[in-house]
Amino acid sequence: MLRRAILPPVTEGTDPRKQPRRTPYYGWILMYALGITTIISYGTTQYLFGVLVVPIDTTFHWGRASISGAYTLGLIIAGLLGFPIGHLVDRWGARLLMSSGSALGGLALFGLARVDALWQFYLLWSGGMGLAMALTLYPVTFTVVANWFVRKRGKALAILTLVGGLSSPICIPLAGTLVAHIGWRGTLVVLALAQLGIALPLHAFLLRRHPEDLGLSPDGEPALPDQAKAPLPGATLSEALRSPVFWVLTASLSLVMLGSMVVFVHQVAFLIGRGYNAVLAATLSGMLGLVSLPGRYVLNVLSSRISAQKLLTLSVVGQAAGIVVLVQAPSLSWLILYVVVYGTSYGAFSPLRASVMADHFGRRAYGSITAVQGIPVAICAGLGPLAAGWLYDMLHHYELAFWLCAGAFLLAAIGMAMTPQPLNYDEDVAKAPAVVKKGSSR
Repeated sequence: MLRRAILPPVTEGTDPRKQPRRTPYYGWILMYALGITTIISYGTTQYLFGVLVVPIDTTFHWGRASISGAYTLGLIIAGLLGFPIGHLVDRWGARLLMSSGSALGGLALFGLARVDALWQFYLLWSGGMGLAMALTLYPVTFTVVANWFVRKRGKALAILTLVGGLSSPICIPLAGTLVAHIGWRGTLVVLALAQLGIALPLHAFLLRRHPEDLGLSPDGEPALPDQAKAPLPGATLSEALRSPVFWVLTASLSLVMLGSMVVFVHQVAFLIGRGYNAVLAATLSGMLGLVSLPGRYVLNVLSSRISAQKLLTLSVVGQAAGIVVLVQAPSLSWLILYVVVYGTSYGAFSPLRASVMADHFGRRAYGSITAVQGIPVAICAGLGPLAAGWLYDMLHHYELAFWLCAGAFLLAAIGMAMTPQPLNYDEDVAKAPAVVKKGSSR
């Protein structure tokens, strides 16, 4: 009797055995697939390069600045190609582009394993890997996320970057160990096989353009009539370029990426210069990615309750604090503190950056807007490691370069703190169905 008083009678409409089983929203499948490909894409490009600097310099004696110059040029090429690639992603989707990037990345790594001249290294890394980075890294994957999620965008970005964040703790120590056992040439061959055997099939077989193409809305809601034909919400590229907010954010993000790339390209060499062995240096560098996982998830989930822009500013301040700890570190325990502080803060940065840009400018031209922004960001990201390598060749230490990075982070945080709060285009659209049902219009 008590059970009947509490629970409704079981009918055909309420019997769970009679209910149709819901198919998981395809956007979540994409997030996990892109997380896996992100591990490989970053692990064979940005995170790999820092492990290669010392062994390649030992082999060829080209100098740190010359070696870093290839990385710099590659980032600049990736940034310059970002606009046409972003436009193509907005128009046609990311499937063919990301598949091509994985194929090119694998072939370029095979070629790099056979170089014996500096011009060959520049051609294959700056040209081949530069284009591969433009086609496969976060600027493209975040465009996919922005199109498939609105209300759950913070959670989706958290999942994507949580899985993708395993790239550095997996790939940097793995690359360091492989270099120690089979040399840097053999290491490049192994990583080339990972690009072609794992990332390429996932991009080719699983990627889709928009949820509307499958009769869905962002976040997995059923599509409204004619929704697939309706323009996506948000600002146009020209509207974004006329916005002061765009340029303040672009300047701030450029400073952050300048500092971040110095850290990831030169921190292994920095630690080796401090007397730590190469495997330990690579392991500590890789641990940054592992420690970044809580920041990637927690801060991005919090972005549904707290302004993503405020959380982004906090993450940049944390990166500045981490660099101070690194430069001042007198022992291994201080280096572990650096890994915790910097890793947690850095982990939250990329997904929060994507959320902030989507909140400010919406989905309509997200790929094109972030691609234009990516040009100065990539230039600064490329110039940072080059300048740090030049300072090392002049001073024979990295301390000044890393202090300048801390200053760049603080300037970026000030710019972000002064930026007005976003318009949240997509939030308005996400509420539209409820408004329409009530018979009102906007």
